[in-house]
Amino acid sequence: MKRHLIFFDIDGTLYNDDKVMSETTKTTIKKLKQKGHILAIATGRAPFMLKQVLDETGIENYISFNGQFAKINGKVVYHNPLDLETIKQLELDASLNNHPLVFLNEHEMVSNIEYHEHIKESIGTLKFEHPRYEKDFYINQPIYQTLIFNTKDEDELYDNQYEKIKFIRWHDVSRDVIPIDGSKFEGIKRVSEILEIPISDCIAIGDGANDLEMIEGVGLGIAMGNSVDALKEKADYITTDVHDEGLTKAFKHFGLID
Repeated sequence: MKRHLIFFDIDGTLYNDDKVMSETTKTTIKKLKQKGHILAIATGRAPFMLKQVLDETGIENYISFNGQFAKINGKVVYHNPLDLETIKQLELDASLNNHPLVFLNEHEMVSNIEYHEHIKESIGTLKFEHPRYEKDFYINQPIYQTLIFNTKDEDELYDNQYEKIKFIRWHDVSRDVIPIDGSKFEGIKRVSEILEIPISDCIAIGDGANDLEMIEGVGLGIAMGNSVDALKEKADYITTDVHDEGLTKAFKHFGLID
């Protein structure tokens, strides 16, 4: 059997809406590893948010920050931080609109405001507390992703206003801010080159708007049944919902597990 490099989104793919991974999914991950496939996480989350999923799956490799930071076999192999001057401008613009920001590096996330209900609400869905406040946290260190907290009807205040960043909505009141050229697929390309596994032998499975590039770019892109419509349109195969063991059913469909 051909060995594949397989990338898994977390929320809505490995984890259900309650942030729980089914025992069936855990067994599937184990079977894929036993078959000799190389497994990796591909997520919008930061590295410090991955301990639980890495422990539960036994997967060591990951692409985080929507592709801006990759670690393979314990070694950082790719990183692509946000442009500092652009972050400064974004913070200035967001402050005029009363929209807070949260800055993320490899180790932690820090808010530019002491407290905001939208921060608590959205970060809470990931089972994390409201981040601490620190002024100008982003000045002297690389920031790989920023979160901006605004509603959908306010997106036009920021869309297409910056040359070096783009926005990806992940919650009703929050969007990811990443480099304009960034995506999970950019991280996947670096990892596939290092591991010498061609993109045509890469598989990715996900459900969100931040999975579009990787689902379209890899050899086999699988969309969960609970995926956004745009992802289903790009996918090579649409499986069932995360609550209906869609991940396991997909890999059985393609004969990668029994």
